[in-house]
Amino acid sequence: MFYLYFYFIITLLFNYIHLVQCLLSGTSSYKSYYANTKLYYAGSNDFFYIDLTNLPLNENTVIDSSKWIQLNYSIILIRPFLGGKANDKFFFSSFAFVGNSNEVFLETFDTTLNKWDKDINFTGKPSKYFESFDDWVSDKNTGKVYSLQQGDVIDIFDTVNLVWTNSSLVPQVYQDYTRLLRPTYDPPQVILPNGQILYFPSEIPSFFSQDSNATMNSILTYNIVANSWQPINTTGQAPSIRSGYTAVLTSDGRIIIYGGMSNNLAATPSIVVLNTSTYEWSTPTEANPIGPLASHTSTIVDNYMVTSFGIIVTKKNLDRGPNKNVYKLDISNPSTYKWSILSTFNDNSTKPSKSPFPSPSTSPHTSPSNNLTTAIGVTTSILLIVHFIFWWVVII
Repeated sequence: MFYLYFYFIITLLFNYIHLVQCLLSGTSSYKSYYANTKLYYAGSNDFFYIDLTNLPLNENTVIDSSKWIQLNYSIILIRPFLGGKANDKFFFSSFAFVGNSNEVFLETFDTTLNKWDKDINFTGKPSKYFESFDDWVSDKNTGKVYSLQQGDVIDIFDTVNLVWTNSSLVPQVYQDYTRLLRPTYDPPQVILPNGQILYFPSEIPSFFSQDSNATMNSILTYNIVANSWQPINTTGQAPSIRSGYTAVLTSDGRIIIYGGMSNNLAATPSIVVLNTSTYEWSTPTEANPIGPLASHTSTIVDNYMVTSFGIIVTKKNLDRGPNKNVYKLDISNPSTYKWSILSTFNDNSTKPSKSPFPSPSTSPHTSPSNNLTTAIGVTTSILLIVHFIFWWVVII
């Protein structure tokens, strides 16, 4: 009986700790993925897609949200990763007990067969403090996916042979980098065709600590072939550290950094590009700019970066609101990028079954001071609940 109560307490604490982390860091609750000509969105216990089949992105068609297709599920949806032999299968990982990597469970959704499979068998196990809500990057050539975890180790999962392994630890000499790469702050990461993963730093909330001089002049990388870590120095005008931004890789080797916040204001410039051949930063021209966004999600679809949701960043924090549009950025011209709308959310729409946007009264995307107050309130409440249950079960 005590074990059941203890399990309940730990699970409750873990879920709310994740909520508090999202509140403090302003991270997006949705992640976007492109598979089988469909644009998938997963997060916040919601799973739906926009079908782009036979829809040329170079046309001006705007997709209404009534065309967003809701997917049924019977599990708690955390952050999945995409893999499988054809890179068309979503893997959802969960665990029964915090800190016990022996009790990890996998379920999959096959986007080709439109089918769920439960209790997937695998060998090996993730790292001790594996957290299934952290971000992943996928190597489409090998089917392996990588996630930087607490403890400065990468969890590696082979989605073809269903095997867990781990990377070497980040060397102590690089601790200054990993301080800005904590999974709590959702650091953007990109994997290159040569097997290097680039980890872009995120701004730490000011009420924890702040290094206003930090930049992206040097980026920590992990080589998946050599199982080794090293920083790469960049040239050109490096952007300042920001939070709530995205990084995507184009087919010709450009990494596009978009959006986010810096020092509680919209990060500028909103778009910067890193050439992975020379590791030189540049700033392209934006045509039809959509204004600054943060805590959004972005993915590459052909010659477009598709950016969705998040919050609209303004000069006055209290004026922030949810972005209900899905935008596409034409990146075919390396010097000039052009924005347009791909899809927009209709409040009168019946699909998906629930809105991916919080109401103004419940939105976590208010000012950081409000986020901190909410986080403290949530944490205090949970600690009181834990104290009461422990007193009732153990003492009485």
